[in-house]
Amino acid sequence: MTTDDKYSFEPVGTVDPSAPVVEAVPSTTSPETYYDDEAERPSDTAIMVGCGLMGCIIAGPFLAIITALGGKFVADRNQGPIGDTTRAVGRIASAAGKKAEEERLLCKLKASIYSIFSK
Repeated sequence: MTTDDKYSFEPVGTVDPSAPVVEAVPSTTSPETYYDDEAERPSDTAIMVGCGLMGCIIAGPFLAIITALGGKFVADRNQGPIGDTTRAVGRIASAAGKKAEEERLLCKLKASIYSIFSK
């Protein structure tokens, strides 16, 4: 910094007294309390499918079995961030399953496979 620099950190003008003052208020609920309803909690199957799919993508079928069983164990027993993560993976897998049922994805897949082999 040279002596020729003329910087000022003073406010310009006055503050309008009619301007609203906003204060940050911390939340008193933890993120997991949003899902206290049983409908929002993922099933054990959804947790195992989601964790198993992640394990299969990362390292193959052997790790898929380990992550599926470990994910269910952690989701049942751990209330910390790891348990929250496995329950979130279960909610994602559950939502994907519901969407697949809604779109009749299995029927469409069967029809497309049948059309390939029928020609």
